[in-house]
Formats: sequence, structure tokens, C-alpha cells
Amino acid sequence: MGAHTILPDIPDDVLKQMFQFLPTKAAICVSCLSKHWQGVPISDFDEGGKHDDYNFDEHRKFINMLKFQLVLCEKEKQRQTTWDKFRLRMTRYSARDATIVYKWLKFSFERSVKELDLSLRGSRVQNYYYLCRTSFINAKSLTILNLESVRIKIIMDIDNGEEYYEQRPESLLLPSLKTMSLKDVQFDSDALISLVWDCPLLEYLTLTSCRFDWDDIVIASKSLKSLELKHCETYQVHLYADNLEHLTVFSSTSSLDNMYLERCFNLKYMNICDPHLYHLSVQGCHDVNGTIDAPRLHSFIFRGHLKSKFSFRAPNLRAAYIILLDKWGGELSTFNNGELKYFLQAFGSSTGMILYVYDFSDLIFSEEFRKSCSSPILPNLQNLKLLMRNPPTNFGDDEDLMESLHWMAPSLEDITTQHFINSQTVGS
Repeated sequence: MGAHTILPDIPDDVLKQMFQFLPTKAAICVSCLSKHWQGVPISDFDEGGKHDDYNFDEHRKFINMLKFQLVLCEKEKQRQTTWDKFRLRMTRYSARDATIVYKWLKFSFERSVKELDLSLRGSRVQNYYYLCRTSFINAKSLTILNLESVRIKIIMDIDNGEEYYEQRPESLLLPSLKTMSLKDVQFDSDALISLVWDCPLLEYLTLTSCRFDWDDIVIASKSLKSLELKHCETYQVHLYADNLEHLTVFSSTSSLDNMYLERCFNLKYMNICDPHLYHLSVQGCHDVNGTIDAPRLHSFIFRGHLKSKFSFRAPNLRAAYIILLDKWGGELSTFNNGELKYFLQAFGSSTGMILYVYDFSDLIFSEEFRKSCSSPILPNLQNLKLLMRNPPTNFGDDEDLMESLHWMAPSLEDITTQHFINSQTVGS
């Protein structure tokens, strides 16, 4: 049988697809069967093994293979190709490997790679591979970025973030990036917020087991639609995301104390599960469905629309600040007894509450509605401060309001009412 029948003339594009489905060693062995096949770039390298087995001989072979493949890829023929994906995963990375990692990243960006998957496990945090602005200076084509076990320096000077926010996409670092997944990443101070700012089209962001020099996560994005925070070591989270729709926060051991969600106008689903969360502020939501499992949660602030729904497992919730906006999109909101009951009963464990409504009549529950309820809406509420834009103006209305409030919260001991015009300052 002739050699040409064993090694058919397979197009380069098909060979590239074939090699992507083979383990690294197998792909290299197959490529050696033909000089033509050796010219087809391999863009998926996985060292394999466990990061703590310290098999330095195997690691040295892997590094030598990377160097050899880079030489092959740098041939003139390959300089004309573009890559869909570059994947490099090490399990025994050390600082001595930084040069070959840098060269492969540089080469892949020159190939206009669309997806980068980089994992450099094996070293201590202080020896993590550093990524900075120059690392991504030619990564304009990236649409998907997956990083694991690296360190990210501050990307830019963020003294004036609002001005930077308005820069044109072509002046930003990662103008095409839509999906970013970061695992076991160490961030220098302000590195995360500057990185996200440099991604004007970013829609999906996942942070898993990440650490931050200032124990503070700050994310500001006008494009972000989905955010997941899992097992991150941080004290506070500040989120400014106008178009965010999905938020997931999960940890079993984190030290997260405070979370602030600002300008999350389009938030639809929020799932927070954290045993240490103490304070949560959600401001600017129209129609969010939130599930909050936070046994230590003490205070909660909400500024938004009555259509929002919350489910709490927060037995220690003591203070709730509720600002029910009277307008949304220029339209005046109207409450009905059923919607208000469904919304407020989620805060049944709270003993103190500040509540803002547009009109006092929003809190008048009809006699017929009261008879249909089998239990109080806020059974544990003892202290209520009620802020109204249109308060009662006569004794009869005031008496009706007090009667309705005591029915809603039969344990009330102290009620304070106040005429309040500007809902934007409540809970600030």
C-alpha cells in the first residue's frame, strides 16, 4: 500500500480541527507522521498531571515541546494564519517558565486569536505569572478569555473613571471581549475595575476563588449582563451595572460583609448565598426576582419597584430600608393590597423598617382584604419610620392609616411618620 493512501492530502483547516480533539502528546505524535502535517499549528497544550506531583522531568519535557512547537509555528507559512483558540494549561508552572508563556501569548495575539484559555497552576501566589496592560496590547480580536492561577496588575490609571467610560472602543484594551472567566486569580489594587472598564462589550463575567489586595471588589460596566462570584476572598462588593440581568453570589467560607448594587436597572434574577453577609443594598431595580440565603444578614436596603420579589433565609434581619419608587420610566406606579402584601411579607423577620411610599393610601388595606389574610404581614416589626410624599391631611385619614399599620404589624411599638419629597436620599 502506497504512503499516499495512508496519509491522505487533508486540508489544513480540517487538520487543525482534528488536532484540537486530540490530547497534546497525541497531536504532536500524529503531526510527526508527515512534514506537511508538521506545518499545521497546534494551539492546544495541556501538561496534564496534578499540580502537586512535582515531576520536574515531565515538566521539562513539556517546556521543551512548547519551545519546539513555537519554532514550527513561527515559520513564514504560519504567519498568514489566524487562530480561533489558543489553550495553554500547566500544572507545574514556575517563574522560570514566564518567558515561554510570554512568547506564546504574543504569538497567539499576532494570529488574531479569538479565544484564550490560560491556566498556570503549580506555583505559590507570589510567583504567579503577571499580566498587565502590555500583555494584552495586541489582543483586540479576543472574544473569550479564561484565566486561572495568574496575577493581574493594575491595567490603567482610574483616577477619573467616568471620563474613561466614554472612550471609544478602539482606544480600549479588549474591545471585542464578551465572555471572561477568572479562577484563582490574584488582583492588585484596582486591577479588576480597570480590566472590566477596558472591555466595552463584556456581557458575561465569572470570578471563582479570586483574591484582592484591598479585599474589595469594584465592578463598573454598561454592557455586563451576567455576573457570577464564587468563593472569592473579599470584604466588600460594589457593583455598578446598568444592564445586568443575572447575578449569582455563592460562598461557604468567605469573609464578605457588605454588598452594594447600584444602577442595576435591568436586574431580573439575583441569587445570593453567603453565610457571612451582613449588609446588602439593592438600588434601582424595576422587576428583580431575588433569593437571598444569608443567616448573618442584619440590614437590607432596597430602592425600586413593587414588582420586585424577594425570598429571604435571613433569621437575623433586623433593619429593612424600603423605598418603593412612585415612578418608573415616567409612569406613575399604583399599588394594590395583594402586591404590597406579597412584597412586604418577605421582610417578616425584620424588627425595624424605614418605608417610603408615594401616597399614604398605598398602605390602607381594605376590610375585605384583611379578612382574607390568615396572618400578619410583618409579625415581628416593632419600629417603623414611614416616609410619604403625600401624607394624610386630616384626622380621619391619619386614623385609618394607623389602624391599617397596626393590622399589618401587630407588634409595632413605635411609629414615626414624615412628609418626604425626595426619595433619592432615603437610605443613603
